[in-house]
Amino acid sequence: MTRTVSSAALAAAGAVIALALAGCSAPAAQPIAQQEQAAEWPRTIEIPAAQGAEPRTLTLDAEPQTIAALDYESAEVIAELGLSDRLVLVPEAVLNPVLGSHVEQLAEVPNTIPVAMELDAETVIALQPDLVVMSPRHGAEASIGAVLDQAGIASLQLPSSWTNQESVTQGIALIGEATGQEPSAEKLVEALETGLAAASAAKPATDQSPRVLVLTNQAGRPFATAGQAYPLELLRLAGAQNVSEALGMPHTGPISAEQIVEADPDGIVLIDMNGSGDRMYAELLANPAVASLSAVEQQQLLRLEGKQVQAMGLTSTIDGLDALTGWVVQLK
Repeated sequence: MTRTVSSAALAAAGAVIALALAGCSAPAAQPIAQQEQAAEWPRTIEIPAAQGAEPRTLTLDAEPQTIAALDYESAEVIAELGLSDRLVLVPEAVLNPVLGSHVEQLAEVPNTIPVAMELDAETVIALQPDLVVMSPRHGAEASIGAVLDQAGIASLQLPSSWTNQESVTQGIALIGEATGQEPSAEKLVEALETGLAAASAAKPATDQSPRVLVLTNQAGRPFATAGQAYPLELLRLAGAQNVSEALGMPHTGPISAEQIVEADPDGIVLIDMNGSGDRMYAELLANPAVASLSAVEQQQLLRLEGKQVQAMGLTSTIDGLDALTGWVVQLK
């Protein structure tokens, strides 16, 4: 049987061909953008080596639609990149308004965990996420990551624990690449670097700079911030010395009245990590020997919320550093 094509149909076909040819000579922005976006997946991400480990690669077949974030900072970065609706698991601390900057958005996430060190891999696997993001802070992440790998679940295991600006920049960039949000990640990094540079002290700290003790109210008692911790990175940028080094404290941990008296700092920073304000510091500061220190007598105390000095605060740390720098200046 012979199929007859009408002259009207031929004319319509010709019009379609003409339009197609015109599209080749005059590029249309939207289709090309869509083609370029589609070409980005699958992608392979190069992950730098963590301490004591080898570099890794992570291959993602498609843009992740369901994400589990096992550390505070990763959850905050993902929310800042506008992807909070893709999260299926976050640490519960990001719902604390003195720590998190995206409380309302992250309150919609269906599952939370206390901290990653108390998490078993089966809990994550049961959620069947397209991507799991974690840092090495608590030590359990490596073992969880190995189980996830065996289960065929993609995991972005960040090489460092958000302890300084370099690791923050690196973490944001890797998360941006893994989620297909590189432009937004670059803007966030630029905003952080520019803001922190503007809020930093004009000159770096020296042996003559004010000596500052940084305390946090966690685990039910005051802790001294020590070792590699983001608040101490900001303290350095503010032009002050970190007293915990003189005390020989390698890691953040409990501090006694005797240690504070021994340190005799020029000023004390009180970080509120849980919304309880000064309550956990009251007994320590009321100790007669501590109360007689010049820093306490003269109220050289700076109170800051956790998000102002912790890496998870992201751009909130710019205001925190600005307050810290101004306070350090008046200690001199």
